[in-house]
Amino acid sequence: MTPPRGMVLLVAAAAVSSTVTGCADNSAGEAGAACDTISMVVPYAPGGSSDTVGRALADAVSKNDGIRVEVTNPTGANGTVAATEVATQRPDPCQVIYLPNGPFASMPYFQDVQFEPGDFRGIAAVNEEPIVLVVNAESSWQSIQDLRTEKDHRFTYANSGTGSYTQLAVAQTFSQLGKEAEGIPFDGSAPAITALLGGQVDAVAVHPGEAMQYLESGDLRAIAVFGAEPLESLPDVLTALEQDVDVERSVWKAIYASAEIPDDAAAELERTFQEARDSESVLTTLESLHSEPSSVPAQELVEKLQAEHDENKTTFAELGITDG
Repeated sequence: MTPPRGMVLLVAAAAVSSTVTGCADNSAGEAGAACDTISMVVPYAPGGSSDTVGRALADAVSKNDGIRVEVTNPTGANGTVAATEVATQRPDPCQVIYLPNGPFASMPYFQDVQFEPGDFRGIAAVNEEPIVLVVNAESSWQSIQDLRTEKDHRFTYANSGTGSYTQLAVAQTFSQLGKEAEGIPFDGSAPAITALLGGQVDAVAVHPGEAMQYLESGDLRAIAVFGAEPLESLPDVLTALEQDVDVERSVWKAIYASAEIPDDAAAELERTFQEARDSESVLTTLESLHSEPSSVPAQELVEKLQAEHDENKTTFAELGITDG
């Protein structure tokens, strides 16, 4: 008999528990003093954009403050396994986790997670990754308007994970256009882009850095940006809003700690990681990934997550992605 989804998640969490909780000894203890070593959990595969930014932050902290930062990559369930561990283990004032908004605001509608935004404390907003709608350059589509006027075509689009913000942006777009569209799941953005290049799907929503080499080579074409304004790296691509599609989505990432760590420890972590975020090396890393630095105040991060979580319940139900 197949075990319940929640049990699967808890078993997976136990499997990575030693990785998440295995930070080195430090001088903070429970008093909240400055840390000799910080354990930084980045629950995504090494080499990806999250890992690249996380390690840039770690290097900046070490350079600025002389603090050793141990980065670990315990993967599983789109970041929710590691988030569960941080939320449910004994609070550690020298441990942080670098996560996008999805595990908090979207994934709980598709997985039985054991945490909520209030279990965490915002330490530092780091970056925001825009989402762009991309088609094969061999297609005739130059804009969303071309999709709107297409007749007798059943669209397909690739998505890199059920419940992801990239999936949500495309589903909302076709819904507003009144077009039938089928989402085809792929295990990550790379195979999703490969499917688009091979003509297996009509469109895909990705982060600019993931598709830029194909946009620059002319193999793919960006036809919309799901943001409030055009991107510097794609100045000629209109936003969805400018094309009369009311969809504005982006993935934003931040540093969090357990909500139960002492206030003075949290304040020290905030200072440390906000300085690292603003360092030239981190800003250069973000620019190379076509990612924008974020300036959301730390004290507003959890509230922002909760608001997105609540809004998504209605949105997912209206799109038929969940039962409501």
